[in-house]
Amino acid sequence: MSVAGPALSVGVARAALERNAGRIFAVIAVCGWAILLWMGRGLTFFSDEWAFIETRSLFDVQTWFAPHNEHWSTVPIVIYRLLMEVVGLRTYVPYLAVLIGLHVAVAAAVFVLLRRWTGPLAALGGGTLVLFLGSGFENLYWAFQIGFVGTIAAGLWMVWLLDGPAGSRRAAAVVGLLVVSLATSGLALVFLGIAAILMLMRPDWRRFAPGLLVPLLVYAAWYVLVGNAGLAADRDPLSLERVLQAPWFVAEGLENAVGAITGVGSVLAGIVVVLLLLGLLDAVVRGHRVPAPTIALSAGLVLEYGLIALTRAGVTFGQSDYTRYTYLGAILVLLAIAAMAGSLPMPSVRWRRQAIFVGATLVLELAIVLNVQLLVAGRDFFLVRAQFTRALIAEAVTHDGSDGVDLARSLVAVPSPDSLRQIGARYGLPTSDALVPGDVTQAPDWIQRLATLRFQGFPVGP
Repeated sequence: MSVAGPALSVGVARAALERNAGRIFAVIAVCGWAILLWMGRGLTFFSDEWAFIETRSLFDVQTWFAPHNEHWSTVPIVIYRLLMEVVGLRTYVPYLAVLIGLHVAVAAAVFVLLRRWTGPLAALGGGTLVLFLGSGFENLYWAFQIGFVGTIAAGLWMVWLLDGPAGSRRAAAVVGLLVVSLATSGLALVFLGIAAILMLMRPDWRRFAPGLLVPLLVYAAWYVLVGNAGLAADRDPLSLERVLQAPWFVAEGLENAVGAITGVGSVLAGIVVVLLLLGLLDAVVRGHRVPAPTIALSAGLVLEYGLIALTRAGVTFGQSDYTRYTYLGAILVLLAIAAMAGSLPMPSVRWRRQAIFVGATLVLELAIVLNVQLLVAGRDFFLVRAQFTRALIAEAVTHDGSDGVDLARSLVAVPSPDSLRQIGARYGLPTSDALVPGDVTQAPDWIQRLATLRFQGFPVGP
């Protein structure tokens, strides 16, 4: 058999793969949504979610706008309250289904951006990696993260709009997505910064830059009227302690983001960061222009961890490692590298092109292995949280207060026993799961003991 035969077959298969990349990714995305929803079976409401459940109302518009911590959370509040009115609290599946649907929208945005910048094969690899991004497992198993994931989905599709030809309709869509994103979580400020850089760096978009004043003024009005109440004293961004901690916090965040998307983890990520910076410097020295998306997305990455540092550093230990933040950081790293790589000419020498392909494939495989491992570990972590929540609820609703326990005291991970009884009378309680009852596992003894201690007032929990 001649060498030309197999080579021709490989070429035909690759051409077909590239031609049908969009359809292939659509199938992967649907399967990914189903797999992630299946992996989330047996989980339930935890901690911050109960603030939406206990203190907000679909029928009281005033409760839509008060901040949750420092975030403007109108969109996730309305989503939660709609779901509560439709399905109640006896199942967590619909809440996770919405979260994972938004996550699929994020992965789809990554796919279309990578396809534009680096081609369909890289887009398939990168989009699939993001779809199973276990490094951000908090945003895949905790439905409360509808806020962060919704913001990121709107922000990435805004980047896609800005990467295309300028026009009044696109500009209006950009402004609209930014307003929705800002009303979803504070991470939208990162995308507001990215949008400003992209518009100012592209002459055709520059004339539309004043339109960014609309979302900026809307957010400022919200903050002045109600939002400033969410910034507690221990989260003062102007404190000297926060400012001094910020550079180290940002550096740690960058290491986590790079380690997540390259598969090397945080230990070797510092080396990878240095190599990436040296590669970027070499490209600039050789006369290659750094694309606007690379600059904007890199600035967004620094802005993300900078904002978190100024409001969260020191509040609890290890905030820069939280997977809810690594999720966005890793995606921004991936897109920034892809935009730069797509602007560089491929080597004319065949073996060098093959070496690049093999190297990229190995990095992708390493990253997928790491992220799938974290996906499994993240499910186990949230399963413990679910068992603790159910054990705590069972302890609360069966206690009569005869031993002097204050039934009006919040249990932190869930509301007070009195509030739980009121909520349960209207919406039910997640002591099991009405849609997947067989996947709700009994809490082991040690979790039962933790729940009893928490009920008695001790600050313990998973």
